[in-house]
Amino acid sequence: MQDPFKELMFRSFKDAMDVAADYNAWADEAFDEPMPVQPNAIPQLAMLLYRSRVQARLGEGSIDFPEVDDRMYD
Repeated sequence: MQDPFKELMFRSFKDAMDVAADYNAWADEAFDEPMPVQPNAIPQLAMLLYRSRVQARLGEGSIDFPEVDDRMYD
């Protein structure tokens, strides 16, 4: 992939889906009434992963991210 930021975004979404699937599998075994990760939480988790990866790559404080607007997930 040519664009490193695009690659980070795709990897972040894949990792967010993997984390949610792993949590849901664990919760099914650990609790009588599990509360699975809601599908609309996966993009939010992916954005948190992406943001932390970009900051790690560029250095702390070198980029300001806008606050996440909940409407973008509706």
